[in-house]
Amino acid sequence: MKTDFNLLRSVGSRGGFTLLEVLIVVVIAVLVTMFAVPSYRKAQERNRFMAATGVLMDIGNAARMLHEAEPDLNISWSVTANGTGTSCPEEPTAGNIMAYLQCHNYLSELPLADGNYQGYIFSASTVSAACGNSCYIPSGAWACMNGSNAIKEYQCAWIDRGGVLHHSEWVER
Repeated sequence: MKTDFNLLRSVGSRGGFTLLEVLIVVVIAVLVTMFAVPSYRKAQERNRFMAATGVLMDIGNAARMLHEAEPDLNISWSVTANGTGTSCPEEPTAGNIMAYLQCHNYLSELPLADGNYQGYIFSASTVSAACGNSCYIPSGAWACMNGSNAIKEYQCAWIDRGGVLHHSEWVER
């Protein structure tokens, strides 16, 4: 059997991609990245926000139950740490509110580190909560959270007197 080496050489002579083919692949990769990265970041931000709203709901429910149990108590506090490990106070004050809430089973231990969770700080009140400079919170909120480094629509959230969760995207400014 006779082999035609010229035929084999012509079939295998194309050893790589042309510059145009490589350029097209790079352009497609850049376009996919341009659209995928912002969507991925927004999804991450939304997940962080939703995790923090669970903590906010717990704090808001604790403030509501405290107000129902002690209607004459007017106290506002910044949620900075858990109260576990301290003695159980008999009366709530601004200095011992977290210990009081946790000792009297209004609030379980929160997943706070350095006073925040998922990049959000929390405030609560039995009167009306105020939540940082970048958030507009209407009067009558039980609790609120503020994430100043978050995407604008996920910066703020609050629990109103009816126990309904709101966030900054829904606020008319």
